[in-house]
This record gives sequence, structure tokens and C-alpha cells, in this order.
Amino acid sequence: MMNFKKELMVVECVNISAWYRKVRENDSKLKGLSVKTLWALKKNMKKIDDIAANFEEFRNGLEDKLKADYFNDEKSEPAKFLDNDGKEVEGLKVKEEYLEDYQKELNSLNAEINGLLTSKEEVVLNAIDIESEIENMDSTDITMEDLDILSVFEKTEDEEEA
Repeated sequence: MMNFKKELMVVECVNISAWYRKVRENDSKLKGLSVKTLWALKKNMKKIDDIAANFEEFRNGLEDKLKADYFNDEKSEPAKFLDNDGKEVEGLKVKEEYLEDYQKELNSLNAEINGLLTSKEEVVLNAIDIESEIENMDSTDITMEDLDILSVFEKTEDEEEA
């Protein structure tokens, strides 16, 4: 099995990881793929999932810190809000005198998260031959979205072997 290096943006890893979790819920989704491809996909997903998990942990840490700094007895006050169903729920809102600072920190946090999402990570992947898989499939539940994601694991001519 050939390995190759590929640069992926963190946001791509997050999206691929979410796709894989969804696909794993439907056992028949990847049923038409060979064992060799499934094994390569599993090994590739370990690497992709690690990047996505690290991002989620970092983002959650930033969000938790911002919440702890502003949603406390000193800087926030009780308020009522409408939830997605239109029901009134109680929560906290940042007090007016801290709102400008909160908004600046929130904007800074979002910029940092967006910067990280567009940063690139180099990963060594196990190549998957999608063309060969398609030729050998009798029937499958694989969609174009699935093929788009799986094509990430196909080595292109400009990607170097690892």
C-alpha cells in the first residue's frame, strides 16, 4: 500500500471527521468497498480525527475561558431569552458596561479560530484507488458527497510519496 504526503486545512479535517462519524452510523454505506480500502480509510481517519479533535479541544478551551471571564456574578446578569422553539428560557447576559470588551474578545476569539481552521497540516495518508473501487462495486449506497471525501485519499501526481 502506497503512502503519500498531503496538506489539508484543519477545516477539511473537521469536515472529513464529521462525515466519517456519520458514515459509520450507516453500516451499509461503505459496504461495497474492499477490505484493503476500508483498512486504509480506518488508518487515515485516525490521523484526520486526531487533527479534528485537537482543534475541537483548542476551540472549546478558548470558548470556556471567554464564558468564565464574562458569564459570572460580576460581569453578567440574569435574562430571559427565546429558544429555538419560541419558548422563554432563563440565562445570563453580559452587563452593558462589559459588553464592548466582551464583543472585542469574542471577535478576537473568532479570528483566532478562523485562522486555525484555515491553517494547513501535513499528513501521511494511505492511498486509496477510488477508480478501482468503483469498477469493482456491484451496488453501493455511496453518494457523490462520499466520493468527494474519499477522493482526498487518492494520490495525485503532484503529491510526493512518503
